[in-house]
Amino acid sequence: MATILYVIVRSISFGSSIGGMEKAAKEHLIEMSQSGYKVVLVAPPSKVVGEIPHGVTFMGIEWPRWDISKYLMTMGYAYYKWCEKVGLALSDEINININNIIHFHGASVGSLMFLKNEVKSKIISVVNPHGMEEFGSGSIFRFPNRFFTRLLLKQALNADAVISTDPSIVLEVQKNLKVSREKIAMIPNTIDLDKMNRLCPRGAPKISILDESINLVSIGRIEHNKGYDLLADALFLVKDRMPGKIIKWSHYGRGKKSALIKKKVGKYKLSYKNVIDASDAEVYSALRDSALFVQPSRYEGSSLTTLEAMSYGCLIVAMPVGGIPDKITDGVTGFLCKAVSAVSLADCIIAALSNDNEDIRRSAMRVADENYDIKNSTRKYKELYAKLID
Repeated sequence: MATILYVIVRSISFGSSIGGMEKAAKEHLIEMSQSGYKVVLVAPPSKVVGEIPHGVTFMGIEWPRWDISKYLMTMGYAYYKWCEKVGLALSDEINININNIIHFHGASVGSLMFLKNEVKSKIISVVNPHGMEEFGSGSIFRFPNRFFTRLLLKQALNADAVISTDPSIVLEVQKNLKVSREKIAMIPNTIDLDKMNRLCPRGAPKISILDESINLVSIGRIEHNKGYDLLADALFLVKDRMPGKIIKWSHYGRGKKSALIKKKVGKYKLSYKNVIDASDAEVYSALRDSALFVQPSRYEGSSLTTLEAMSYGCLIVAMPVGGIPDKITDGVTGFLCKAVSAVSLADCIIAALSNDNEDIRRSAMRVADENYDIKNSTRKYKELYAKLID
């Protein structure tokens, strides 16, 4: 009988999506299903977007109806209660007489707290903690959410393996989750290059960064940790220092800080367009046709959007956070800021705007192609699962 792989995730999209965890969970689930695992997706029905792939079994665990996190800080406790429901449901569902792997994405690993001991001792558990934004700084009003999500994520200590997507975040994983180096498996988040090329064919970069008017693209949820307010501040500084340069900023994504960004770009008189609900093909087309891609995060996980930009040969400016330094080597595959600040970001953007070296774009494409295609992570996950079962 085939090994049953339970994939646990708070939200997932089988359509177009901006969120890195949703994309990573989707690609992981599909690849494992196609590799012969009997995959069971465990998620809240209300947080599954698109059509679940054929051959994947769905186990819907309802998200607490009383969660009104749009208005109150209830998401963290709701996540905790959802994990409790997941743990209890899996305890009744799992057949301990066959091989079972539970793969947790993000803080869903908190479900381990609620698994019955006789089940917990018989299953293999793996967790990809992703960005670990819960351990970063943020508004004091979000403390209740961070308290519960940190509590849930720390259950990674009891998992059989913890994924680190990049060498540069191994120490961060150890520090935040209190896990030993021996328990950490290095498996990168990857992108489906074949699918991307079908949706929007890639070609050799032809856009000059030296043109008077250029398109700048950014992609992601508009939240504090993503740093788009820093990008707005940086573009104001660039505008002052390079008055003859016209930068047209297009951002793909939505979020709680959208109003703040609109207020800043209005104040600074920047050219700004916010595109929501764009298809993957539209996002990839924007990357291919852009002169500059900026990743301004205050803290980050692996950054799939940076990989997507690399694969389309974008000229990239990025903050030195999370797994980004493993991908962006300053002056080689892009431009890496020296610090997480608007001033440093502005300096880096100006350096990029003054450099029309196409080798940087080509180097970025080559690194993405050689190291971050989904086939690489699929092979490594299969090897990890086989090792843990043996």
